[in-house]
Amino acid sequence: MVKKITVKPILTDKQIANKEGHSFTKKDFKQIIDYDCDVYRLEDGKERLLLSFRKNVIPKKICCKAYSALEKEAQIKHTNRGAAAGLLNKKKLPKYVKKLVNPQKFRAYYIGTDGKVHKDHISNYVSSGIIGYYDKPDRNAYNPSNINSVSRKKSKLLNESKTKRTRKVSKIPCRTTKFTREQVSKWKHSLPFIKEANKQFKRLVPERHSVQLKRAKKTKDFQIENTAFSTITLNYNYQTALHKDKGDLEEGFGNLLVLEKDKCSDSSNNNILSYKGGYTGYPQYGVAVDVRQGDFLAMDVHQWHCNTAISDSDVLSSKDSKSSKKSKDQTYGRLSIVCYLRKNMIKCA
Repeated sequence: MVKKITVKPILTDKQIANKEGHSFTKKDFKQIIDYDCDVYRLEDGKERLLLSFRKNVIPKKICCKAYSALEKEAQIKHTNRGAAAGLLNKKKLPKYVKKLVNPQKFRAYYIGTDGKVHKDHISNYVSSGIIGYYDKPDRNAYNPSNINSVSRKKSKLLNESKTKRTRKVSKIPCRTTKFTREQVSKWKHSLPFIKEANKQFKRLVPERHSVQLKRAKKTKDFQIENTAFSTITLNYNYQTALHKDKGDLEEGFGNLLVLEKDKCSDSSNNNILSYKGGYTGYPQYGVAVDVRQGDFLAMDVHQWHCNTAISDSDVLSSKDSKSSKKSKDQTYGRLSIVCYLRKNMIKCA
């Protein structure tokens, strides 16, 4: 039996909006769901689906094949997550940032190690990136910080190349991400997992899936293998701050899944631990979900959401506790995968 829960807001729209970019803990949620459940929120007296959660619906073999393919890519850090990366903190920015210029709540311009002012907005540095297809040019390819070690001649060539590519992108804004374009074998190994997500999406939220699939088919060159998705966001051991997703199709629905390092590693390696925390929740409604490997969560990503802190589940021995933070971070791994359709892909039809 699938349990149905109806939730009411415990914070007003204004109160929750004022918490954008803030982190939340387990104590902020009245309910932590770890069983098959559909949750509805009340809006104007009507029930609207907030989330649909199912346990153990994706085979381990498919999960671990995807983990092996995506682990390294997921750990790469980026500076473009905005509010989801939390309130701007200079300690959480890349080393090439020497001083912030006109800092805002989540983003800022900066003065780099080259002494120049760079006007590519950056936010906190987190292990979160995209694969699949995207409806905007790759700003990282043009980041001035990436050419500090390049000769003047190569820098000039890079700028010329940038100009040419920018002209091309302005006509066709959609692109294949670097991972999907260059890591072909790993991309193919992740596809069975993505297709399983699409299968669960269709089963649990058929109306939304139908709308999203129809839209995705209009841009087949940027559709992931006949699914309702164009894009995948990968997050690794990353506590997202309070935010709403932007840029995806509003008439569609979010899909979130998790892969775990310890469940896909050699059982003889005792240094790899399970993780605790990482609950995906809606603080405005006091409800969160403990999504683990093999589970599937369909969620309304246009409501305020975040996840709690992630840490290892075991108490380290006194000897282990003396190990470096870096090695400790490597003892557990939570790789979350968000599947969706970028709404502006339609411009490339």
